[in-house]
Amino acid sequence: MKKLLFFLAVLIVLYFVGSNVKQASWFPFGNKGEQTESIKNIDKIDLDIGSYDVKVIPDDREDIKAEITGKGKLNMNRSGNTIRIEVKRKWLDGINFWSKSRLNVYIPESYDQDIDLSIGSGRIVMSGKAENSPMKLKNLNVKMGSGIVKLENLDVQRFYHKGSSGKSNINAITAKTGTIKMESGIVDVNQYKGKLDAKLSSGKMDIQMAELNDSIMMKVNSGMANLDLPKDASFTLNGEVGSGIFSCDFPLNNKQNNDKVVKGTHGSGEYKIDAKVSSGKLKIY
Repeated sequence: MKKLLFFLAVLIVLYFVGSNVKQASWFPFGNKGEQTESIKNIDKIDLDIGSYDVKVIPDDREDIKAEITGKGKLNMNRSGNTIRIEVKRKWLDGINFWSKSRLNVYIPESYDQDIDLSIGSGRIVMSGKAENSPMKLKNLNVKMGSGIVKLENLDVQRFYHKGSSGKSNINAITAKTGTIKMESGIVDVNQYKGKLDAKLSSGKMDIQMAELNDSIMMKVNSGMANLDLPKDASFTLNGEVGSGIFSCDFPLNNKQNNDKVVKGTHGSGEYKIDAKVSSGKLKIY
């Protein structure tokens, strides 16, 4: 009986070791698969990536290509005007000593419709070529769990971001309307342009505006938030405070400042900034 158990244990160990060696990037028989699909008449790309390391890359091409390296099952399906890309792990894939599963998604540079991103505990990077040559989209929707999201050089009509406990780095995004919601994670926004509605529960949020050209609404529950505005920003501030801390470093005209409200105008007062702090901390500077 002991010999049988020992033999089975050896087989299991050899299976896992062999499986992981096979998937290692330096091993000549590593798993690599790709799928392509025509982008004609497509107005939405839906990516559900779970716990994978993913890059979305604008490319000089006519179709969309998904390329996976490492473990996992890649599915690309077309339904009506939507292409859905999904990666799933088998339960045995959870034991992985050497390899990292990666997914690259190449989309045509001319694609300018909608992209939906769903991420669990993985990492996703999506970037246009440069700040002066951004990726242009109608709608960009991001839903994340505890993963990492990096977005850069994008020009979108509608931007929506909702996160739980992960980390988001958002750089050089222009949006006609934007919404950023984070529960207990970290959000770092730089060089943002456009209308913005930001809500923070118990995490940390830093927002730096490249220019103030529309209204801003910020709500902070028990987290910490900072709003960095250009020195020449013109705004009318309407701030409400519960048991939190709210400060504004800009000199304000018609200023009202007490334990419950912070109000006033700076410059011409052209754009509205509405802010509400419950038990967190918000600084405008």
